[in-house]
Amino acid sequence: MKLDRWLAVVVTLMCVVWFAPSAWAAEKIVKVFILAGQSNMEGKGKAVHLDTYKDDPLIKPWYAKVRSGNGNEWVVRNDVFITYPMLKGGKHGPLTVGYGSTGDDSIGPEYGFGLVAGEAYDEPVLIIKTAWGGKSIYEPFRSPSAMPTDAEFQKMVADMQAQHDKAIENNKAKEAKGEKTNPPKPVPTVADLKKSFGEYYRKMVEHVKEELGSFETKFPQLKGYKPQIAGFVWHQGFNDIIRADLKETKYADYTKWLALLIKDLRKDVNAPDMPVVIGELSTGGIPNRGDFQVAQANVAKIAEFKGTVVFVPTAEYYDTVAQEYFDKGLWKGTEEEQAKWRTIGADRPYHYLGSGKTFFLKGVAFGKAIVELDKNKK
Repeated sequence: MKLDRWLAVVVTLMCVVWFAPSAWAAEKIVKVFILAGQSNMEGKGKAVHLDTYKDDPLIKPWYAKVRSGNGNEWVVRNDVFITYPMLKGGKHGPLTVGYGSTGDDSIGPEYGFGLVAGEAYDEPVLIIKTAWGGKSIYEPFRSPSAMPTDAEFQKMVADMQAQHDKAIENNKAKEAKGEKTNPPKPVPTVADLKKSFGEYYRKMVEHVKEELGSFETKFPQLKGYKPQIAGFVWHQGFNDIIRADLKETKYADYTKWLALLIKDLRKDVNAPDMPVVIGELSTGGIPNRGDFQVAQANVAKIAEFKGTVVFVPTAEYYDTVAQEYFDKGLWKGTEEEQAKWRTIGADRPYHYLGSGKTFFLKGVAFGKAIVELDKNKK
């Protein structure tokens, strides 16, 4: 009997260990999203524009979530965190207004995005924002698999040398006529080009890894949480759409390079099935859609990306009223006209007129798309 009782105790203990509640060993997860691109991912919108549009059908459902009860302060989310290492030498905190690039009252897509993600997940959310103005995928954002060959680099140098020599000759002719001249820029070496090509792709990866390694220090609330990369949002393209050589081929290389960037980034951040949203470059709104937007959308149509990469249109959110004000010159008019302009606009058309409405709604669209991809992930 003693042996029987001993065996019973052993079996019971084994069962307790085997069938222990999953909560005992469950990992605490923080959902991580990477937001990357150039100036329009940096964010040029003003949050106050949401006040102007608070009754707009697209803004109204969100307005109560961004304004505090007294209507004078912007809500601070305690379940969504953001780190933007290149803003003011590094800025991080709970999600609120001020993570755009034009001051403490500015917003980019991160604001609407973070609200959507915060509402969608029980887990806390961490946004890592990596964006720099004026950066193309042709050069600074070129990923390792898309890098030019040595022969291509050598041809680039040769072409630039020929242009340099031609500029010297032109300057000589101008000087002979007594005209002013500007010296041409020095011709880079192959080594120089290899350093500049992919420089900001490498910085993006570096920042993501650094933030993943330091988030517990920056956000003590997340100590003990395991980061789970749940998505990547790419909003970029202005410096590529204006390249004549890319335009000639209807931006086919942009499609190729962005596809390679996605594959390289998945490998470099160890997230092979990372959901990806490609945000439409939509400066000028719907009338400006063309070959470039098709090239962006074509990335999501690549067979191996099915179900993990989506193209999200945003031209519908372009602020046509702000464009009307801009075209009328209110931004440089009388004090009264400028005040009227500031209620909905803050910048030039290539920055979506600085419309807080536009930047916010783009973020909402990106958030909804990435959450759907993540939750439907196999």
